[in-house]
Amino acid sequence: MEWSLTDGSAKRLGRTYDIDGTLWLSFSASGAEWICRDAECTIRLVGDAMSGDAVHSPRYAIEVNGERVVSATMPADREAVHTVKAADGATEVGTVRVLKLSECADSTLGIASVTCDTKPEPTEEKVFRVEFVGDSITCGYGVDGVLGDLYSTSNEDATKAYAYLTAQDLDVDYSLVSFSGYGIISGYTELEVPRTECLVPDYYKTMGNSYGRFADRVEPSEVTWDFGAFSADVVVINLGTNDASYCRDVPERHRAYIEEYKRFLADVRACNPIAVILCTLGIMDDRLNGAMETAVAEYVEESGDADVRTMIFTPQNMEKDGAAVDWHPSAVTHRKAADKLIAYMRENIF
Repeated sequence: MEWSLTDGSAKRLGRTYDIDGTLWLSFSASGAEWICRDAECTIRLVGDAMSGDAVHSPRYAIEVNGERVVSATMPADREAVHTVKAADGATEVGTVRVLKLSECADSTLGIASVTCDTKPEPTEEKVFRVEFVGDSITCGYGVDGVLGDLYSTSNEDATKAYAYLTAQDLDVDYSLVSFSGYGIISGYTELEVPRTECLVPDYYKTMGNSYGRFADRVEPSEVTWDFGAFSADVVVINLGTNDASYCRDVPERHRAYIEEYKRFLADVRACNPIAVILCTLGIMDDRLNGAMETAVAEYVEESGDADVRTMIFTPQNMEKDGAAVDWHPSAVTHRKAADKLIAYMRENIF
């Protein structure tokens, strides 16, 4: 029998959107997880108009009981069908997880249906929920490539980045809201003017911003996210790396970053009234570390909101740990960053 996962038969991972029985995914590491009680199940995935594009086609993975069994990008015909089976000697497949590995800016992906005899069952909710808000670092930009390679979705994998690793090790439910090249007051730029079309605050309350569309007709940026669907206990923000490309060492630009960061903190708090907000920075560029800390200190003093904290990451060591595409963190660096974040959260939050 063919089942839709939009009826509660699967646990949603991150932000998702329903259209005509298809569960659509935009953000990195979004997806669905369920228990299959049968010996096999077949999963049908669909893509948008970016499918088959050498750079932008959505990349995805399928895991069974925690082991990756499929890693692929959507072909040009916009449909992919995969069958997973129970291990030798077992009568049930067990836990199945479908994840979008690539980021929302490139394309979107839909889980159209699951075919099996018994209706899928959602896995259990975790005790805590953590939302990660960031840029290309959080997306796992180029982590499956090396310095000198060209970026494409085929070498991006959010599950190898610090945010996803942190969520898995802490055993929490998670949501990633991240965009490569985006910032607080400017996206990445080599010019003397800010790149204002690439700002995370503009899209934080939506399903993202993408070259693709859900079912080729709905812009993710036009879908308002219901924060009640994922009530975060912690929000981790890692924004400022791209802003630094514009701010550089100009005091007035640092001040502008501080003011906009404070405004964004107020928005994040309004959307997540019970969450501890942890502001982080520093893996790729440390020029705005102090400005970020100043923004938090001023926001706390002005608002009286004491549940906002800061943590500075250890800068990447490319000579020792390697580098991914376009000088981005390697898998080794992401692991180290995750370990530092995990230690901080265990000691100070959980």
